[in-house]
Amino acid sequence: MSSAYAEKEREFVANLAEDTGRDLAGWMTAIARSGHTERNDIIDWLRLQGFQFAWASWLERIHHNGGRLIYAGNLTAAQTDEPPPRAPKLRPPIQPPAKTSATDIQSLLREAKGLRPLAEHILREVGRAVPATVFATSGQLVTMSAPQPYAALHPSPRKLRLYANFGMAGGNRSKPAEAINKSAPPFAEMLVLDDARSIDEDFYRLIRAAAAR
Repeated sequence: MSSAYAEKEREFVANLAEDTGRDLAGWMTAIARSGHTERNDIIDWLRLQGFQFAWASWLERIHHNGGRLIYAGNLTAAQTDEPPPRAPKLRPPIQPPAKTSATDIQSLLREAKGLRPLAEHILREVGRAVPATVFATSGQLVTMSAPQPYAALHPSPRKLRLYANFGMAGGNRSKPAEAINKSAPPFAEMLVLDDARSIDEDFYRLIRAAAAR
């Protein structure tokens, strides 16, 4: 049985670079840089990167094993209570957002005028809440993806609107999303932000909830 697991593990690792853009060493480094140390947190973070649960769990086990393979490096390894998934295939490769330079984002944030420092602060704190976030520009919005789009910031001089789907986590803090110059909003809900004090623990909770949906 261990030899069968070893073969599945070798196939999984061999396909990582082609399927995800990172080889095993790259994912070990990415996990370390994510800042997550608890097993469930690492698995949740890997699922946000596009892994199915079973493969995210297996990759976390390899990371917990010091980056060493569980079965392929030791054919006498005992079977654990977490057998490998039946279908040794990852999701199709995740297509990252179109590349956007920091200059493009800063140019868009200038639309916020006096609220620009707050807009920059919001983006920094979103990056802290969800370290895997990729920022890009799309029309009048700064979009946030991890890897799928989960939020968008509309900078304007009167107020900053952060669009997302917060679900039940939104509670009384989120509002129904407003149109942007008569265009449909990118998500169903929004936060109206005009004070740095609103970037608090509850804000981090909402951002993580949106990224996990």
